[in-house]
Amino acid sequence: MTRREQAEAALRAAEAATRGSSESSVGCQPGRDDGAAPGAQQAGPGAPVGPASSASAGASTGDDPVGEALAFVLRSTRQRPQTEAEVARKLARREHGEDVIDAALARARDLGAVDDAAFARAWVEDRGRGRGYGTARLREELRRKGVTDADIDAALLALADRDEHSTAVDLARRRLARLPAGLDAAAVLRRLTGYLVRRGYPPGLAERAAREAAHLADHWD
Repeated sequence: MTRREQAEAALRAAEAATRGSSESSVGCQPGRDDGAAPGAQQAGPGAPVGPASSASAGASTGDDPVGEALAFVLRSTRQRPQTEAEVARKLARREHGEDVIDAALARARDLGAVDDAAFARAWVEDRGRGRGYGTARLREELRRKGVTDADIDAALLALADRDEHSTAVDLARRRLARLPAGLDAAAVLRRLTGYLVRRGYPPGLAERAAREAAHLADHWD
């Protein structure tokens, strides 16, 4: 069984356990309407209703809070890859305790549902090699997502053979084609340089690339 298949099986098991706990707790509630469907809860307008309500609610109320947290992690990361820090923040907002979060993340890590090193590699491949972002911006973005410097450094090695100047010139030329007609040379240089700096290139390299892309002489002022 692959790690993805293991994760899917774990998700099904966690959701089944959550349903069982939810149905059991609802059945013991005083004043429950016996005509209601199994698993339904009496609540005010807008309250979640149904077997999976305790898994999608904020605080964990079932017998297996780690299982509930893990089920959420597996569902969330199935929608899009995320770092451990991102997932931990979501679990904290759902009022899971630190011990529960740590345990759920450990199980998710074992299943391959969260993998910061792999996330960083994919991020650099897409935004660095694919879209031409500079290493400074890539590092900043990954740090904001909670990736460690060690994982970031390892991922950025994929760009070690990239010609930063040529990549910046190519980006500047594409940007130049979209600038309004009639801009003077100073405005063109300023806009292209600023664009490249925002993309993560050092100011000096950005200005040189902008000059080359716009065919401005190095001595032009």
